[in-house]
Amino acid sequence: MGDLASRLEVAKLARQLGVDQGGLAFLTDRSPAELKDLRTVAAHALFSRNEDRVTRLAALSRMLPVPITAKIAEHALGPMLSARVAAVLDPREAARLAGRLDPDFLARLAVSLDPGRVAPIVRGLPDDLVVGVGRRLLRAGEHLTLGRFVSVVSVDVALAVVEGASGHDLLQVALFTDEPSSLEAIVRRLPDDLLGEIIRAADADGAYDAAVGLLLSLSPESCARLVAQVGIVSAGAREAIVEAVAEHDVWPAVLPALHVVDAPVLAALVNVPSTLDVAAVDRVVEHARELDLAPVLVQLVLGFDDDHLDVLRESDRLRDPALQEWLITHAGVSGRLVIPVLESLGLR
Repeated sequence: MGDLASRLEVAKLARQLGVDQGGLAFLTDRSPAELKDLRTVAAHALFSRNEDRVTRLAALSRMLPVPITAKIAEHALGPMLSARVAAVLDPREAARLAGRLDPDFLARLAVSLDPGRVAPIVRGLPDDLVVGVGRRLLRAGEHLTLGRFVSVVSVDVALAVVEGASGHDLLQVALFTDEPSSLEAIVRRLPDDLLGEIIRAADADGAYDAAVGLLLSLSPESCARLVAQVGIVSAGAREAIVEAVAEHDVWPAVLPALHVVDAPVLAALVNVPSTLDVAAVDRVVEHARELDLAPVLVQLVLGFDDDHLDVLRESDRLRDPALQEWLITHAGVSGRLVIPVLESLGLR
């Protein structure tokens, strides 16, 4: 799944450098961790450039009344330079100044802010101002900017910003969220119907890789809630999602979630054309063994239809005596249930 994560990191870097994302496409073969480190280095370099001049502007702003400073920021400095100045202001001074700025200008300014540098300022602003600016960014399609600020604001503020947002908007903001723990805290508060809208949006946009990438950022509990919504989309969409899971080998993130998914949803997920491949089945079995998820593997086998059971008969991994012994011992059900199933498949 590193390819998707790397593309997202490149998109963030392109925004940071003010260049077209296509010009940095050569970086997508680097790991997400390497690209995140590069973003940190670039942010430091950009901030250090002309730092003395920015610091002098900040010092000058302290000598002027706040209303005048606000007018200078809006009409002379512009959003990009104002963002640089904000990063060196005292958080309390910056918060007072922000209260005098037009919210539309603040939204344009936010695009150029480094969340790590201005977090104390954002946390000192009134919630209604932050929500208002966030909703302006959402209407402008600034998903990347919103994603970068998710870890800076409270969960209540983040939820207020996306209240009434489309599934497409929710998916894009989630993908660009830097901190998985912050995303997890928000998803835990989202109702199931909104999670369903995210899956529908992924289907409508053909963004199956994105949906699978989102699963990687969530806890098994939240992942299970999202996976449970896959049952609401068409069979073609389910196939595309499972195909993306298999292509990017995201089974280690998905398998723990399947333990709490209802049997009908599980059956709808596993009985798709891409799981009619014995190599794909063996890969799932191998992951289940590595993660010690014998009960999940039993659920998968019991959920397969006749065509998929025929594929299981060809599985070398399920035929392995050591794996069968592990499965019988750790399945959480009587071995008398597992053994007949294996025998009926001609695997034992």
